[in-house]
Amino acid sequence: MSKRFATLVVVAFVLASGTTACGGAIEEEVQQRVEEEVQQGRTQIEEQVQEERTQIEQEAQEAQQKIEQEAKDVQQQVEEKVGGQ
Repeated sequence: MSKRFATLVVVAFVLASGTTACGGAIEEEVQQRVEEEVQQGRTQIEEQVQEERTQIEQEAQEAQQKIEQEAKDVQQQVEEKVGGQ
């Protein structure tokens, strides 16, 4: 009877160890998937930020060029009025 009990204890221990190992593997897999999802999210956000930054820089450059051109036009008008008097 004690041999049978010892065998049952060993079997129970092996089953419990296997379940724990399996649970640990599942936990690691889930953690890895979460990390991959987070990294993909970060990558998307970084790409969007870079696109928006590029667009803003382009708009700022266009605005600066427009202001410079308007300043030249005003200067030319002033010179024409001063020179025409």
